[in-house]
Amino acid sequence: MMLVALISVFIYLLSNGSLVSINVTTVQSTALLNVTLPVKPLGPIIVQNSSGSIIPAILIGNHLIIPVFGNGSFTIQYAPYVTQSPSSYLIINVSSQYSINLFVSNNVLITQLPIDLITNFTRVSNGIMLQLASGNYSIGFVPELPIANKTSITTKTTTTSVGNTNAVTTITNSSVPVTAKVVGSSSIFGSMLYYVMIVIIVAVAALLTYLFVIRRRGPEVNPVIVEGLNPTDREVLKALMDMGGEAYQADLQRKLNMPKATLWRAIRRLESAGYIQVIKEGRVNRIRLIKRPKLD
Repeated sequence: MMLVALISVFIYLLSNGSLVSINVTTVQSTALLNVTLPVKPLGPIIVQNSSGSIIPAILIGNHLIIPVFGNGSFTIQYAPYVTQSPSSYLIINVSSQYSINLFVSNNVLITQLPIDLITNFTRVSNGIMLQLASGNYSIGFVPELPIANKTSITTKTTTTSVGNTNAVTTITNSSVPVTAKVVGSSSIFGSMLYYVMIVIIVAVAALLTYLFVIRRRGPEVNPVIVEGLNPTDREVLKALMDMGGEAYQADLQRKLNMPKATLWRAIRRLESAGYIQVIKEGRVNRIRLIKRPKLD
């Protein structure tokens, strides 16, 4: 079967919610683009082209049909459908034919993860980026632990949302509410014991993950994998350093002689990984280097 598009999937677990972001680049001209969503959406789905314009789309089952009429680059973003386990942590069910890039914020606690599907990980300033192989699995997490004081212990209700609610496509799904619980003085000990057990389980899972990845790397480690940068990302960072650590996107594109869509995807990846900052100035973007990688 001929390849129609290149697809990169990102799932972000943050303290104030979660987000699925899919980058799609068509490699041949087509009228309709069929993208299989790796996670069931909770609400509106936003589809934008490389210039930031909203593109209407149709959701049929877990297939998102996008009218392309040519080729180009697109970004799909939506809030994932989140359920609650009997143990009160949150669960996102994944069914993906693509590899998943999972970003976990520093203040998010992972409680369930398919360790055997982890192929790589990169530490960033505000969390960790894991790469998971394709498959069907569940991701369990706790956005924030409850804070105890002398009078009461309350947990924070997490609301999942997408920044732009003016989506062209409207998808109707039934959501599962996450109910906040107030713990009385008689159950403080049980609640503390529960979260201590969660921390122990996560610590063991992290150790097993580290040992698994180290074993898979073997004696020779590719420095690009260690840094989490592909050749395009490295080329962009090197050009940015040559230009004094800061440049307008248009000037950076002229220096690299790189397609606009390719450069923009690299900028988004580097911004997510914490290497650069994108500063909006009217209709143009100023790119600032905030972390210098080891490129040699």
